[in-house]
Amino acid sequence: MVKGQAVVLERNRLVNRRLVRLLSCAGLEVVALEEPEKVAAEVKEDTALLCCDGFDVDLALQILKTRPRVRAWLWTAEPIDRLLEYSLEEPRISNLFGRPSFDATPREWELLWAARRLFSGDPPPLAVHLNWGFTGFQEQPRTSEARDRTVHVVQEFVERIGCPKRVVDTFGELAHELLMNAMYDAPVGPDGKPKFAHDRKSRIELAPEEAPTLRLASDGVTLAIQVVDPFGRLARRHVFGGLLRGLKGGEMDLGGGGAGLGMLKIYQSTCVMLFDVTPGRRTEVTGLFNLDLNLREFRTLAKSVHFFQNNMTIAARGGART
Repeated sequence: MVKGQAVVLERNRLVNRRLVRLLSCAGLEVVALEEPEKVAAEVKEDTALLCCDGFDVDLALQILKTRPRVRAWLWTAEPIDRLLEYSLEEPRISNLFGRPSFDATPREWELLWAARRLFSGDPPPLAVHLNWGFTGFQEQPRTSEARDRTVHVVQEFVERIGCPKRVVDTFGELAHELLMNAMYDAPVGPDGKPKFAHDRKSRIELAPEEAPTLRLASDGVTLAIQVVDPFGRLARRHVFGGLLRGLKGGEMDLGGGGAGLGMLKIYQSTCVMLFDVTPGRRTEVTGLFNLDLNLREFRTLAKSVHFFQNNMTIAARGGART
């Protein structure tokens, strides 16, 4: 079933052809172009996606102004700092794909996953990011002491699968920050006000229905961490604004219900960042790290960030935007 049309602008002919294959397999009808001047005429009222390199972001923004139903995907081989500013201002630019070079496609699984997720109301399980046969665990800490024990278990797991100490320490810190956001910033009381964000050093105990879920898993190639809270308070501005401020060296907003230091930490610790929110019900933050990268490769890698909100998904062709 064809779910919608994607207009792809990619100057590299070989990369263009590969993008057509990948996006077609994800259920999209792809119009592939190599010349920017032809794009506007091909983006119709019912086009679902406009895809291009970040180099062409100004063209994408011009088209979005006249096509209110279109969303834009941007990919880049450079750091995403500049593109974050556009994403912060334009809610339909919520998917930034890193790619190894201007002569390569973004990660294949990432394109397929993002296309499928765009037309689905439910986030897929963590397992879709890993090879069959992976190993992992999950914890649901409710107290400050349980949080610390969970962080220790994370570090033990990462060490046990043979990762260097810098990765062990990094994922311990990342788990701590994400759990702090989920346990202190996210919870709200009946009045809708944050319950614990005012004092992140206090000892707390959450009710069973308030507890976050931390999942950590690996297939020996990818290390995946995910923290889910049942409050759904993370907004686009927390993600893109927090990342932008953090990368510029500014202060992080610790009152955003799931943003804060964990936002910058997940960027510094992972290759791909996935944020999936059902407002008022669920926030899911996932970070993926490639264990085959050396430190120099990791530091120069163009990273990805994706934000999905359930009321921003798109129905298949013939249906309505949800």
